Amino acid sequence: MIAVISGDLIKSQHIPKQQYDSMLYQLDQSLRFVANRYDGQFSVFRGDALQLQLNQPRVIFRAAILVYLQLKSANYKVRQSLAIGHVDNLRADIKTATGAAFTLSGRGLDNMTQQHLILHIEGQTIADGFALTIELIDVLLDKITPKQANALFYYLTLADNNHATLAKELKTSRENVTKLLNLAHYQVIERFLNYSESAIATQLAGAPQ
Repeated sequence: MIAVISGDLIKSQHIPKQQYDSMLYQLDQSLRFVANRYDGQFSVFRGDALQLQLNQPRVIFRAAILVYLQLKSANYKVRQSLAIGHVDNLRADIKTATGAAFTLSGRGLDNMTQQHLILHIEGQTIADGFALTIELIDVLLDKITPKQANALFYYLTLADNNHATLAKELKTSRENVTKLLNLAHYQVIERFLNYSESAIATQLAGAPQ
């Protein structure tokens, strides 16, 4: 079982031409950071579409939320369809790989409407409590401002993430960091990330092998 994230930037067609290269660079850097952090592979295609493969399904929400935050901090919004399933053939170029994980992720993206995050697991119905929690986190992420997203991204990725250290990294005051993180509901997001790992493990325990 592997994890696959398919996504695209929202309203990318409205990005001015002079900003398009900057957008592509930010998208590449966001995916590269997450792929390196979680030993994954990624591909960017059609200019604004992405696919990310992770060999550890339990970290799929950590990866997706870090991508979301890093892009949001640059004032871009992304929607992501998360899927966990089998893979038929692992390839160096993930665009040519096949399997349930890729199929579920792609179909999920095609069917997304207002969501920014959805999850499908091969052969499983997502537990009601887990599904509701994902929807609530989606709402919180949608309301985060770029500055809040940036502060939360650093909080979730720095080994030393106390507010004083973050203030130095972000070149602002400790009080402002605390304010930004509180407005981003950082403790709720962090609790969700921890919860998502155990919830996915529980789901996969009942998945077909």
